[in-house]
Order: sequence, then structure tokens, then C-alpha cells
Amino acid sequence: MDNKVMARLTEAVSSGVPVRLHRSVIRDADRLDGFVVGVGAAWTLIALCGDFRLDGWAAVRTADITKVGWRGGTDCLTVRALRRRGQWPARAPEPALTLDGLADLAQGASRAFGMVSLHREHDAPDACWIGEVAAVRPKSLRLREVDTEARWCPELSKFPFEEVTRVGFGGRYERILQEFAGPFR
Repeated sequence: MDNKVMARLTEAVSSGVPVRLHRSVIRDADRLDGFVVGVGAAWTLIALCGDFRLDGWAAVRTADITKVGWRGGTDCLTVRALRRRGQWPARAPEPALTLDGLADLAQGASRAFGMVSLHREHDAPDACWIGEVAAVRPKSLRLREVDTEARWCPELSKFPFEEVTRVGFGGRYERILQEFAGPFR
């Protein structure tokens, strides 16, 4: 990552302006719109925003970010709408999550929010796997997945650290799956 990108990330955190994160090193990766709320050596955290409302958070590998584009200033319609609803400035989740490693990040998000979505965008840019982090191994995570109908899968899925490019949590979809799946039995 070049110094310009890191400087723009840092400026985005302090200014609270909406941004679009580009990750051109990952073919067909989503561009993420929202507010940068945390930058770590390994992971950057963005409060996702679409259709004038916040929708959870996504952590992406800091090294994968190739461009930080401004999407307006503090007087743009998105910020004005969020401010009117008491949702601006966007904030990092509570409790605070570490952004220095995938294991602590994913485990902390799963403890705080239940469901997390794991993305392996190099292999499957249009897919994600959602569930609860069941175990952390030295080089991988084990996820207890739910399917698209909020039914628990019986087996744990393995996700090597180097394959995970994005972690999502606290969004509407994860919350709906959590509500209908209930606790794993």
C-alpha cells in the first residue's frame, strides 16, 4: 500500500466524510461505500452506507485498498440525512475490535454480533459465508454456517486466514439470519 492511500484513510477517519474504497488488487471485488471508522496495520473498518442509511460494518485488508475516493463532504445529502437521524458521525462498533489480525477481529465481531460474513473474493467474488466463529486455529477459522433460510449447517467450515479478504457484521442480512436461526443447538 502506498503512503497516499494510508494518508487518505487516516483523513477519512478524522473528517467523517463518506468514501468509496477501491480494491483493484482483487478482481471483481465490490467497491465499498461508507465511512472509515478504523485503520489498523492489517485491517481497515468501514461503516457501510447505502440508500442514505448505515448497514453494519465491513473490515477489509488494509493492504488491498488501492484508492480512497471521496463521496461528498460533511454537507452532502447522505451526511445530512444521517445527521438528522442521529447516525452521523458514523462510529466504530462497541466493544472496540482489534484490526491487527483476522483471528481476533472475526472472533470479536462474532462474540459481539453473533453472525459474521466471511468473503474469499479472490476465489469467489460474488459469494460470502455467514455464521458464527466456532473456533480459531493457528492458520484458520472454523465457521458454523447458516444457510440462506437461516438453518444451521451441521459441519464446521474451514477458512484459511490468507483466503479471507473481507469480514462483515452487524448488517441487516446478518441480523435477520441471526434472528431466525436462533442459537445453535
